[in-house]
Amino acid sequence: MTKSKQPAPATAQKNMPLTDQALAYLRDAIQTRKINPGEEIDFAALAQKLGMSRTPIRESIRQLLTEGLLELLPGGTVCVTQLSAAEAEGFYHVRDELEIVAARAAAVHISDLEIEMLKANLSLFDKARDEPEKLSQIDNQFHTVLYDACNNDYLSQTLRRLRIKIGLLQGRPFNNPERINDAYNEHASIIKALESHDPDIAESAVAKHYSNARKSRLSLL
Repeated sequence: MTKSKQPAPATAQKNMPLTDQALAYLRDAIQTRKINPGEEIDFAALAQKLGMSRTPIRESIRQLLTEGLLELLPGGTVCVTQLSAAEAEGFYHVRDELEIVAARAAAVHISDLEIEMLKANLSLFDKARDEPEKLSQIDNQFHTVLYDACNNDYLSQTLRRLRIKIGLLQGRPFNNPERINDAYNEHASIIKALESHDPDIAESAVAKHYSNARKSRLSLL
C-alpha cells in the first residue's frame, strides 16, 4: 500500500463549505485515478494541500467511507477502496438498471442545448483518441450531461456516485483502441436515439453501450 501524492485542488470551489470542497476534491481525484485504489489517504498532506484544518477533511472522509469509496483498515489507516470482480458484477447490475431508467427519462426531457453539448463532447472524444486519461474525463462528462437530462436529481446523483465507484476497478478500458472506437460509435448512437425523443429507442442504445462497457471492463480484471 502506498501513500497518495495528492493532486492540486482544481475541483474545490471557494464558495463551498470546506467539507464540501474536500468531498468534491477527493471524489474527482478518485474518479480520475489521481488517487488509485489501495492508496492511503494522508490526512496531514491533504489538509495542507487544500489549505484547511483536519476537521473538514475528517468529515469528508467519513462521508466517503459511508459511500464505500474509501475503506478503513486495521490500525486506522484509510485508503481508496479496491473492488473485486464479484463486487463489480453487483454494482454493474444495479447501475445498468438505473441507467435504463435515466435514458428513458432523458429521451423525454432532454433539451436542444443538452443535445448540442453531447455532440460537442463526441467531437472532443474523437480528437482525444491518443490520450486515454483525457478520454475517461470526456466520457464522464458525456454521462454527466445524460444524467442531468433525465430531470431527476436523486437519480442523477445516485448514478454519478455509482459511476465513481465502478471506476475503482483495476484497468483502463480506453487503453484499448478497439474499445475507444466502439465507445465513440455507441455514444453517437445514444445521441441519435435521444434526438428521436423515443424512450424505447434510447433504452436500446444505452443498454447496448453499457453491456459492451461492462464486458470490456470486467475483462481487465
